[in-house]
Amino acid sequence: MNLQDLFSVANLTAAVNKLPAIPGKVGAMGLFDEKGVTSTTVIIDEREGRLMLVPNTSRNDDPAPVKGNKRKRRTFETLHLPINRPLLPSQLQGIAAFGQERATAPMATVINDHLQDLKNSIEATREFQRVGALRGQLLDADGSLLFDLFDEFDVKQKKVTVPLSNPETNVRKACLDAKRHAESKLGGVMVTGFRAFCGPDWFDAFTDHANVKAAFANYQEAQDRLGGDLRTGFTFGGIEFIEYDVTVSGQRFIPADIAQVFPMARGVFRLFNAPANYNETVNTLGQPFYSKAEPRKMGKGWDLEAQANPLALCLFPEALVELKVG
Repeated sequence: MNLQDLFSVANLTAAVNKLPAIPGKVGAMGLFDEKGVTSTTVIIDEREGRLMLVPNTSRNDDPAPVKGNKRKRRTFETLHLPINRPLLPSQLQGIAAFGQERATAPMATVINDHLQDLKNSIEATREFQRVGALRGQLLDADGSLLFDLFDEFDVKQKKVTVPLSNPETNVRKACLDAKRHAESKLGGVMVTGFRAFCGPDWFDAFTDHANVKAAFANYQEAQDRLGGDLRTGFTFGGIEFIEYDVTVSGQRFIPADIAQVFPMARGVFRLFNAPANYNETVNTLGQPFYSKAEPRKMGKGWDLEAQANPLALCLFPEALVELKVG
């Protein structure tokens, strides 16, 4: 393989997609149905169907009429997340491989090291977008609003303040009410469970509440006997509460005093990948990551770029419930 082939879009894109992803709780759950699209826009076709009870009638009568479902179409623009850095001749010349003093590191290894650094930032951003979809609001890197899914789908956001400082608060009922609300909005969607990502202030106040403390202590004792890890989640009131204390570039993924409740269900959360803005990728099926390089002026190295073009969506934002410490 010659040098130019090594820096081709096909080879670099294949390389960056094979690199390991940064671990992320949402990405690891496999909650989002991920697919590539051939354009930079995604059209969501909504049908406001409903269930109905069918009356008993004589076999000689006509069946009960059913009104046609209302349809709405919404168009979303995928995000464009590029990041780049220079790869200078000095970074490729005479670099020893790790653990070896004399052997020169293969050029592909140096390139992959740089691609991994770029991919780490993109993967963290993709996780940030997934969490945004779980909360119903997609934010940019500076915290500004990109999409408010409640406004886009013309539904109300469900927020509940739970007075965890009051020992008389029925916390279990608050959890059950959150589930009931979500279930009522999901219609016929098959739900396998509920989870909540918690900020540290919520998690501490929640597990310290009198009505939760005993259950949490018993659960912790059982997990300790089994060699378990409480960081994987604690179930109360039918909801698995997981602390998610992550901050990147000053942006906290989950507010400290919030528990974001969401359903575990197929078809509710989607992640679309659009093609990169390269000549070679026009009208092709989008991939999670892309990378490309071009020679710098006077042949002084290469400019290396990685990018992703995702769109994370919750198709039932009205089923998301935010619990806040009161």
